[in-house]
Amino acid sequence: MKTLYSLLLVLVIFTGCKKDQPADKLDLYPDQPVATANSSTIAVFHQSTAFYQMFVYRLEPTTNTWGSRIASHFSTVSVSDPSFLGFTNAGVSDSGTAMFDMVRLYSAYTGTTNIKTVKINVDQVLQFFPDYAGAKTGIVKVKTQDVILTKSDATTFKIGMSGSGTYDENTKVMDLTITFNETAIGGTTRTFQYKLSPTALSL
Repeated sequence: MKTLYSLLLVLVIFTGCKKDQPADKLDLYPDQPVATANSSTIAVFHQSTAFYQMFVYRLEPTTNTWGSRIASHFSTVSVSDPSFLGFTNAGVSDSGTAMFDMVRLYSAYTGTTNIKTVKINVDQVLQFFPDYAGAKTGIVKVKTQDVILTKSDATTFKIGMSGSGTYDENTKVMDLTITFNETAIGGTTRTFQYKLSPTALSL
């Protein structure tokens, strides 16, 4: 009988402890980051119309103020991988875009700010990863790659590009941090902050 009481006491204690234990990890953290790029988010920031361009702004580090809209950001969905949003001038052959203000940032090396001369066209630039399945917010990955810029004399040079950021489908705003590797022109790196939106922003 004593043994039976002891067993019952152990069972009661064990059951009580089990109730106090934390719930399964999946119950505590159901909202896991999504590892696959979400193509549907592209439709929030891009429209499939000729010469469509988002409103893009760059923070000027020296004054810590946002500049005016950077024109000629013609966004396009990558043909080879629709999970990417790129910046190409599909409407005008042998031209380009101002992608992240690179045309102006590197005008001292190209000799011009003319997008038709500099010819920046990058098919795969941005991918969107929701914070969890069904989330309207998430992270933006900027594809690490070399961007080719053409000079006035038709020669070219490359600037490395990498970065990341966040997006919000509710506010329709992307916040990006992009770093340019300028080793090819004798520099090191420069990092800039950007805001992108399908509508004009008051900054």
